[in-house]
Amino acid sequence: MKNVLATMTLAATLATGSLPLKASIQPGYWHEGYAPNDQSGWMSSLRDGVKLSQLSIPGTHDTMALHWGDAVQTQSMPLEAQLRGGIRALDIRLMFNNSALWATHGLIYQFASFTDVLDTVQAFLSAHPRETVLMRVKMDSDLKTNGDDTFEQAFRAYVTQARYANLFWQPSGLNPTLGEVRGKLVVLQNFPAVGRYGIDYVTLLAQDSYHLDSNWDLYNKWTAVKNQLINTNSEICLPGPTGLMCTALSLSSPEMIHINYLSGSGGAFPYFVASGKAGNATGAPRLATGRTTPAFNGWPDFPRVNCLGSMCTIAFEGTNNLMYNLLSTGMIRKRSGIVMADFPGPGLIEAIININNQFRQ
Repeated sequence: MKNVLATMTLAATLATGSLPLKASIQPGYWHEGYAPNDQSGWMSSLRDGVKLSQLSIPGTHDTMALHWGDAVQTQSMPLEAQLRGGIRALDIRLMFNNSALWATHGLIYQFASFTDVLDTVQAFLSAHPRETVLMRVKMDSDLKTNGDDTFEQAFRAYVTQARYANLFWQPSGLNPTLGEVRGKLVVLQNFPAVGRYGIDYVTLLAQDSYHLDSNWDLYNKWTAVKNQLINTNSEICLPGPTGLMCTALSLSSPEMIHINYLSGSGGAFPYFVASGKAGNATGAPRLATGRTTPAFNGWPDFPRVNCLGSMCTIAFEGTNNLMYNLLSTGMIRKRSGIVMADFPGPGLIEAIININNQFRQ
């Protein structure tokens, strides 16, 4: 299946004149099964009084989607490796079947139970009690084999197990401090329920424009990501005569938790949206857009390569690398919010974490 999809992608690439460029590795994208850097304790030195809304938190979209090829897969690192590599926000999609919960991507089972997820998070937090993990919990599918049971009843059965007695944060507000949630799993509740099990997902300000009709919608996706980042940061910084000049904005409350999805799919593979590459490999070449300067001067954040005078090929660039590039300029000083990525690279994770240096003790 994977080889067939790759062949189809290459055929479409050749037909549109969008050709692979020189192979390269960018810090924002990582399609390996291990964490290259150990970021297990990055929260430990942050002040207890910092609120979740003030933090910049690296996360993974469709955290458990490691299987079934390029059209479905969104991650290459198993959950344990993601946590060790610095990921602190998870996007857990669940299938409700026979009154139990299973990790899924839509209707596609991902070879893990919700128990597997909780056990992995619990083991990590037990070893690193000054960290916290945020978990969006969403019902992605219901196979209608559950009788009168509801998704909430199934979820509550996990939450109330004695083995998880000290795992879950007990809700006491919409924006707790880091000190209140250290060593705990904070549920971002994205399913219908009578009870409250964490922070209601609808209270978060989210950007999740995930559908692309084709590869050429990638810049529109990046624009949505960038606008959300500027909004989240509550200021915009531009180069001035004496350095960066920053102007405060008032687009959102500092008490509101922001979440920004770099991911996308539909008419483009998830790895392409993240990387802009011709294949899923970490070092695969970028694709050319088929456009050149000076005839086309749009998409200013996409790289100009293979220049001959003023004539340059415009290459695709993935949202992961574009976010890394923007964060590396120092223009984002206050917060990035929760950044959910497919195949996040070590450079992107570290760039998000480093925004929190202002809160170190």
